[in-house]
Amino acid sequence: MPTKILTMEDEVVLLRSLFKAADYGVLLSDTSRNDLVCNDKFCELFNIDRSNVLGREPAAVRNRVLPKIKDPDIFLQTLDSIYSNPELIIEDELEVLSPKRRILRRYSAPAYDGGGEVIGRVWTFLDITRTRRLENKVHNQAAELRQQAREIAGALKMAHGRLNRVESELTETQQQLVDSEKLSAVGLVAASVAHDIRNILTPLTIEMTLADQDDPAARRESFVLMKKQVDRLSLLTNRLLSLSRPTRSERAEIDIKDAIDRAIETIASQASTEHVVICKKVPSRLPRVPGDEVQIDQVLLNIAINAVQAMHEHGGTLTMSASANRGGVCIKIADTGHGIPHGFQSHLFDPFFTTRTEGAGLGLFSSNRIVESHGGTIRVSSRSGIGTEFSIWLPASTHEPAENLDVEGS
Repeated sequence: MPTKILTMEDEVVLLRSLFKAADYGVLLSDTSRNDLVCNDKFCELFNIDRSNVLGREPAAVRNRVLPKIKDPDIFLQTLDSIYSNPELIIEDELEVLSPKRRILRRYSAPAYDGGGEVIGRVWTFLDITRTRRLENKVHNQAAELRQQAREIAGALKMAHGRLNRVESELTETQQQLVDSEKLSAVGLVAASVAHDIRNILTPLTIEMTLADQDDPAARRESFVLMKKQVDRLSLLTNRLLSLSRPTRSERAEIDIKDAIDRAIETIASQASTEHVVICKKVPSRLPRVPGDEVQIDQVLLNIAINAVQAMHEHGGTLTMSASANRGGVCIKIADTGHGIPHGFQSHLFDPFFTTRTEGAGLGLFSSNRIVESHGGTIRVSSRSGIGTEFSIWLPASTHEPAENLDVEGS
C-alpha cells in the first residue's frame, strides 16, 4: 500500500497524542517566560494544576513552584541565566520536595520558527529518582563488600596485602565509573561485582573453617584452595580495571571439561556443607570453544552456585554434563531442588530480578550477556518439586572436530 500523506490536521492529532502519552513532563514557554503549553506529566511531577500554569504571569507561576523546589534561589538564578541566553541548551537536575521527594532531570533548548528565529523554549523533565536509589544501593553493597574483605584479610595473613590491593583497586574503579556519569552502567557493573565477589567469598569462608584442623595435610589443602579464591579476586579486579582502561579480551581455546572441573572444585566444599552430591558426566574429549576462559568459568560458577543454593533445605544432586552438539558444545547444569515458579522463568535473565532476599539479581543477567558475547545461548527448564536445568550452548572452533566420545562420570 502507498504511504499515506499526512495532512496538517493529522500531524496536529499525532503530536497531541505524543505530547499526552510522553513519560516526560513537557513545557513550552515563549521568550518572555510565559508558559504556553504543558502536558499532564508536567503537572503531575510538580503537583500543580494546568490552570495555575498556562495564561498566568511568569512570577505567579514561579511562586507556586518555588516552595516545592529544594534550593529555590539556585533555581531562579538558573532560570535567569537560561532566558538571558536564547541559544543556550542545558541539562541539569532538580530536587522536588512536594508532594513527595523526587529527583528530576531537566533539559531545556530553544524553539525556532520556520525562519530560524528563536520563538520560545522547550523544557522536559524526567523522574530519575529510581536511578538514584539504585545508585545508593550500589554504594551500600560496595561498603558491605569492603567490610567483608577486611574480615577475610584478618584471617588470611599470607594474602593480606593482596586483598588490600583488591579493595583499593575496586574502590578506585568504582569512583572512575561514577565520575563517568554513566549511572545505569554503574548500577549494573557494581552490583554484578558484588554478586561475583560474594560467590568467591562463600567457598573461601568455608575453606577458612575447614583449615582449622589438626591434620597438616588437610590444612595445606584448605590453604591451597583459599589461595585459588584469592587469585580469583585478583582476576576479577583486573576485569574491573579493564572497564576504565579498555583492553582486548583474553581469548583462547577453552577446554570445557577443564572448566567444569574448576567449577566443581570451587563449589565442592559448599556442596558438601549443603548435603549436595555432585555428579559429572563429561566425554573424555570435546570440541574446544574459543573465548575468555575467566568469563566462561564465571558463567558455570554462577549457575552451579545457584543450583547448590536451591537445594540447601534438603540437599540433593547437582549434575554437570557436556556433549558435542550442533557444531558446538552443550553444557547442562541440573539440580533436584524445589524448581522455579513458572511465572518467574521469563524474568530470570532480567537485571536485578531475584527470588532470594540476599541476592543482587545480576548473576544470570551477567551470565547471559557473557554467553551471548561468545555467540552462544542459555535455556532453562524447570518443574516445581522436581528441579531446574540450565542448558548452555557455545560454538566450537571452526578447525576443531566435533567428536563426542565415551562419557566419564564422577
